[in-house]
Amino acid sequence: MAASLSLLGGLYDGLTDSSTLISLIAAGAGVWWWRRQRPTNQLADPKPAAPVDRTAVEAAIAGLTPSLEALQQELSSFDWPDRDAIIAEFEQQRQSLKAALDRSVLQVAIVGAARSGKSALMDHLGQLSASVQPTSLNLTEVALTAATPHPEVVADLLQHQDATIYLITEDLTESALADLQTLTVAGQRVMLSLNKQDNYLPADREAVFTQVQQRLEPLSPPLTSCAIATAPKPIKVRTYDDAGQAMERVETPEPEVDSVVTLVQQWLTEETPHLVAQTVMRQVQQLQRDLQAQFNQVRRQQAQPLVDQLQWAAAATAFASPLPSLDLLAAIAINGQLVMDLSRVYQQPLALDQAKTIASELASVVVKLGIVEASTQLLTGALKSHAATFAVGGSVQAFSAAYLTRLSGESLMAYFEERALSGQAETALSATAIGQKLQALLPTTQRSEFLQNLIAQGLQKLSPLTQALSPSAAPTVELSASGVTTVVVPAEPIAPGEPA
Repeated sequence: MAASLSLLGGLYDGLTDSSTLISLIAAGAGVWWWRRQRPTNQLADPKPAAPVDRTAVEAAIAGLTPSLEALQQELSSFDWPDRDAIIAEFEQQRQSLKAALDRSVLQVAIVGAARSGKSALMDHLGQLSASVQPTSLNLTEVALTAATPHPEVVADLLQHQDATIYLITEDLTESALADLQTLTVAGQRVMLSLNKQDNYLPADREAVFTQVQQRLEPLSPPLTSCAIATAPKPIKVRTYDDAGQAMERVETPEPEVDSVVTLVQQWLTEETPHLVAQTVMRQVQQLQRDLQAQFNQVRRQQAQPLVDQLQWAAAATAFASPLPSLDLLAAIAINGQLVMDLSRVYQQPLALDQAKTIASELASVVVKLGIVEASTQLLTGALKSHAATFAVGGSVQAFSAAYLTRLSGESLMAYFEERALSGQAETALSATAIGQKLQALLPTTQRSEFLQNLIAQGLQKLSPLTQALSPSAAPTVELSASGVTTVVVPAEPIAPGEPA
């Protein structure tokens, strides 16, 4: 039902005939079927980051230089605006990472929800900097609120903090557990502290802390946990004198923070160089991702014309040779070339046979999702507002072919970019994963603005063909292993007396 509603929500205003609705409901059922048939997308257990030393980090920093040189070459070949400034900024960041390895200030974040005791703990730890030399301690308070996107907070911690003290005041929530998992897997040193244990009765304190520890057991690598009281509440104390008379007074218990203070002191005296190296390595990895994002931006500019070319080549073929249904063989052939062309643009080259296999599998996904039929119905309605000659036969198939090629191209670009960013460019391509990208793009491509823009471009591209082409003179698309797509369109006849 959700898929059907998504499809219906993007319809052109004029699409109200029953055949359209039936087709789109069937397409929605195809989405449901595909989701049921495909394997459940279970994430593999994340692998903790390996410990690093200064030598490994220096090697990683040096390894950024070839990427910078390659980016400079691509920017220059594409005549990218401000390319010198972009390269200079990346190089400046690379140089700053080399200097960061000599940092002697340990960056520690105290993270927790409002009124979890962050400020009180900072006061207790504030004296350590003066007592431990030659390293020093810089504490940062990080508040978690209902409006705070936890992934963004955790990402910032990984880039700017060497260690984290994570405060909770009750049982561990799912969001807190997810934060701890992300931090520990990325190699950051973390201590979980159950604060305000004085709020519990003595008999309950151990039970609550034991439950927290049990929930931490699946985490790898394991993290340190402790129960503390940074600012115990005053308590009423009753005593009796020798005569048996009761006396009451209010006392404030001593804070219980020794476990945290001891661990932070150990970080300062024994582990600062290692923790700093881990942080700088994470920063190196982030800079590598930033470089790859810039590569993706440049390559998308190169890839878009290929998608446009094959989109209208597919449309011209379908326009000149109307069939009872979309010519799937032509669509597969064009998408096969598109897979190969885009793989080369994104520096993930495929052989032609591999590209054809992926294209065939992707086409199968498109059919099962009902997108072929749905696109035809969507475009039939959208074409009603244009010239009648374009609302019949080959024109609907032409726009459907263009739509499907465009959707496949956008999905492939998003897929190749994600693979590059995640460092999985060397792994085998997955038609299922590309299909997931395609499915995510469907709502955008079903909006009337997108369809009308596609039709406007198509009318301009296809109008000259109405007189120049006949069914027997259809353009052909030739695939070549060299990665060059050739569209052959028969020459227009030359009238007597005209120059050749």
